[in-house]
Amino acid sequence: MVRPPPNAGRPRSATLSAYAFLDPRCKYALPSSFDYAGYIDTERELWALFPETYGKRVNFCQLGLTASLYIEASDDGSELKPVETYFLMPFADHTMRPLRMRMLRKLTLNEYRLSHITAVRLGEMLEGAAEIMDEVQLRILGPESVEESQ
Repeated sequence: MVRPPPNAGRPRSATLSAYAFLDPRCKYALPSSFDYAGYIDTERELWALFPETYGKRVNFCQLGLTASLYIEASDDGSELKPVETYFLMPFADHTMRPLRMRMLRKLTLNEYRLSHITAVRLGEMLEGAAEIMDEVQLRILGPESVEESQ
């Protein structure tokens, strides 16, 4: 597994966002069995649902009782804008790493339901990455918080 930079999950210098929970330069190795081409083919279904994404990497996120559509954004290391976030995404080099994305627009309930079907299939493809997600969760919460919750 590729390890994150030493400061990942810790307070960062002014050049990294104070609002990112992980250093955007971190990388996690995906299992050799991970089918990136299949993952991208499935992600492309979201391009069909949302042609305004223009073939960029796409994701969506539920926050409260609404959901928003996100597309990849250029990452110059500047502070995140209020409409930006990082999503941990798989890449062709068989790593998962943060991808800076910006909110494109809110989703309707019907759009959210349709995209959720695709998201379930993407999640199934990432089942082999459960160890990565556990490590990321521990890194974000910190061992003290995890111990308190057990």
